[in-house]
Amino acid sequence: MSDRRMPVPDRLDRRLAERIEGTVVGRGAPDYEARRTGLVWNGRPAPNCPDLIVRPDSVEDVRVAIAFAREHGLCVDMRGSGHSYSGIFLHDGGMLLDLSALDDIVPDPKAQTVSVGPGATAGRIDAALAPHGLAFPVGHGAQVGIAGFLLGGGIGINGGAWGGMSCHNILAADLVMADGRLVRASPDENADLFRALRGGGPGLPFAVVRFTLRCFRRPAHIGLVNHFVRFSRLPDLTQAIEGSTHRLDPRLQLMLAIVPAPAGLAPRLQEGDHGRVGALTAIAFADDANEAALLQAALDGAPALQAALHREAIDPADFADIFAMTDMALTAPRVRADNIFTDRLGDAVATIMRHLPAAPSPACIPLIVRRNAPALRPDAAFSIRGRFSVSTYAQSERACEDAPTAAWLHRLYDDLLPIASGSYVNEVDLEGRRDALDRCHSDAVREDLAAIRERHDPRRLFRRLAA
Repeated sequence: MSDRRMPVPDRLDRRLAERIEGTVVGRGAPDYEARRTGLVWNGRPAPNCPDLIVRPDSVEDVRVAIAFAREHGLCVDMRGSGHSYSGIFLHDGGMLLDLSALDDIVPDPKAQTVSVGPGATAGRIDAALAPHGLAFPVGHGAQVGIAGFLLGGGIGINGGAWGGMSCHNILAADLVMADGRLVRASPDENADLFRALRGGGPGLPFAVVRFTLRCFRRPAHIGLVNHFVRFSRLPDLTQAIEGSTHRLDPRLQLMLAIVPAPAGLAPRLQEGDHGRVGALTAIAFADDANEAALLQAALDGAPALQAALHREAIDPADFADIFAMTDMALTAPRVRADNIFTDRLGDAVATIMRHLPAAPSPACIPLIVRRNAPALRPDAAFSIRGRFSVSTYAQSERACEDAPTAAWLHRLYDDLLPIASGSYVNEVDLEGRRDALDRCHSDAVREDLAAIRERHDPRRLFRRLAA
């Protein structure tokens, strides 16, 4: 591991600080370690130490910083809001561009678009759009940053009705290239870069400094219902979900979390439930309460739901209620995640049920999201099919628990891989299994992204991820 106290060669931090309005912190600075560890949201920062941590205040700052890195032979990494399960933006040496200060949000109600900086977060974007009657399929947590979310594809709120993957709603983006140029990427300008930023994931050959996004009319009514089902009844529940998928309206979003039983339900569990329940959340995005109820009714006849331990409704609900559910699921500070996409929900749940009793902590929580997956698009790098996203958030309290937690998570996903159609790059364990990147894009897209990197960044200024 690098010596975090090592000063930056030739005091590059001071030299760059004289050229930009933002902040520059180099190794050896008194606040370096606090700044370094504070960059990682989940409380499990990697041990790696960049030479420079640069927080630009403007697009011009970004251009100057990238020119400085090129001048001094520094590899460049980037982070947006830092809401990442793996701190893969932390590397030894080089420059880390922290783009979190570029977080302005400018709605255009007439055009039904919003312009956002890469550091803007889901909660702030939604709050800015709501007064205009607009919405965007942001991430399910209020602190999810827009840049990493969109660059990885983005499984967003009401995504089934709003474009499939959130990256499909990127209309244009402003990019700073390795040579310092500020360029526009859109269907008509730099189409290869536009395709890459729609789901290409980390390690792209540019810094995004602004997105222009398509917005949608905000639902007049959101109905949210939670059904709590015994762990032992999960096979019945998944059979019902699979059997009804073809007739569910895309405006009904389904999420199944397998969680420790709430205190009020725990006494009703049996030995085979292992202290857990399946919490099926059905969210209807509708025009009024009656329409929301009709959307929900498509599930009501399922025997597994009729036998549910408990049913609770938030009606009407709002995006804030969805954000709060995410916050409640993340109960421990140290988080590691992994993911597959699959069409075989029953097999996935059966595998999870075999592994969960041996989980190192009750805070290891699988989450399954039903995707209304549209046809893959040639104008987007996102290229993985699968009707269900299966993620697991393996959480721990202390550093000494990290290794057994990671080992358990890897065993689970080793068993899930045979039924996987691919993985969601934002929720695979790239920190522990760098080769997982290969299952996040099709072969053709991987080749295309490699060619784009070579074409636009042949000297490899921007760091690339490799297995």
